[in-house]
Amino acid sequence: METKHPPFFRDAGLKTTIKACGIELDLGRQRLTASDYEGLLALANIKDVLGAQQRMMKGAVVNESEGRRALHTSLRAHSKKVPEYTSVLSERERFLAFADDIRSGRRTGCRGHKITDVINIGIGGSDVGLRTVYNALRSPNPSIRLHFLAACDGIQLDRILSQCDPTTTLAVVSSKSFTTRETQVNAGAIDQWFLDAGIVGPDRRHHMVMASANDQAPSILCLPQENLFRSWDWVGGRFSLWGATGLPLAIALGSDKFLQLLSGAEMMDRHTLEAKPEENLPLHLALLAYWNSTHWGMSSHCLLTYDERLVQMVPWLQQLEMESLGKTAKGFEGVPTGQSVWGAHGNEAQHSFFQWLREGTARSSIDIVWSETPGHRFAEHYRVLLANARAQSEALVSRETDDKYFNALSTLAVDALTPARLGSLMALYEHKTTMLGSLYGLNPFDQPGVELGKKLSLALEAGTSTP
Repeated sequence: METKHPPFFRDAGLKTTIKACGIELDLGRQRLTASDYEGLLALANIKDVLGAQQRMMKGAVVNESEGRRALHTSLRAHSKKVPEYTSVLSERERFLAFADDIRSGRRTGCRGHKITDVINIGIGGSDVGLRTVYNALRSPNPSIRLHFLAACDGIQLDRILSQCDPTTTLAVVSSKSFTTRETQVNAGAIDQWFLDAGIVGPDRRHHMVMASANDQAPSILCLPQENLFRSWDWVGGRFSLWGATGLPLAIALGSDKFLQLLSGAEMMDRHTLEAKPEENLPLHLALLAYWNSTHWGMSSHCLLTYDERLVQMVPWLQQLEMESLGKTAKGFEGVPTGQSVWGAHGNEAQHSFFQWLREGTARSSIDIVWSETPGHRFAEHYRVLLANARAQSEALVSRETDDKYFNALSTLAVDALTPARLGSLMALYEHKTTMLGSLYGLNPFDQPGVELGKKLSLALEAGTSTP
């Protein structure tokens, strides 16, 4: 019977692993020949994908619909050569000093009590990246707990407030524009909670600060200007955790860990700029995603993390890719662009949707991610978990050869999940996403569909529209 399965890349006789920044990518289970692979590298050259990344990082206007630069890489840089270095460094030093003062107890609540809880009030890009980092790096019993108030949902609000004391709580209101409706409502609710506890007038400055690109944010919340930590309109929300948006992380984890996170991301930035195409990690992730979506018609991409510390990467990557690439390429209607992104903890998902992944009537691209070093002392747990990760890497691509349904799979092994390695891993996926913008011919920095939904919701609130 004629085979309907395309060949594995590991059968092409070429090197199938690429390693940089402590991350090893194995693309041997991808579905392409040596000729296909050479064609993809040629396409990257034709579309000048790496040149576009360089222009972005040097400050060119790449967000054409909004007439803006996209300089999220400057937020994590430690080089005077990068655009906006002086202003970024000044603000970084200011918010890290504030974080250190909170952690040490030099800066307290209005009644002299040490801050024990921080509530991050923000949604979308002001939320999911922070959750990802905190879940990965937090200690089992943190001295300062970090809570996330994102949705305009009273249940979420109730559950957070039930764990906190207003006299020992700091709220960080995070919004680039400071007009996001959910964030406004949640900030008002927290402010009322402080008011009910007698924290009013000048005392409020001890319990609420802001991270925003809107200079009017302090006057909106009736807080002093010094309580504003600045972001800029040349950083999109989903790329913003590296700057003042990350203040809650610096408080909860410590400025040292935050700086290590930035250093790891900067390391991946340098790799992206300096590595040859055949050794460039993010370029390979982007080319494989492009190939799988346009050539094989794989509209679904599944991220499987075999590490509890990385499970929040799924919604983070979902927002990063789907908000950036969920668009139709102008002039090329009908051409597949960004994939839908989903996933879970791999070991748990084996007993949930792996049946569909392996035996269902679809084709999916898959990333399996694990750490080569456990983050705990339970040796047998790690041995079993890693065995499952490696076994499923084969099981998910092992259908019968006459079956027209198949998957394409990559593994990413991180040598140890340190703050620096996490920074590199997240920056890797950021570069993959912006490179896909070049490959698809899309602007990955705007989100017109999101903005439309906001306008309709406001109209419904005001009673000037009906669903």
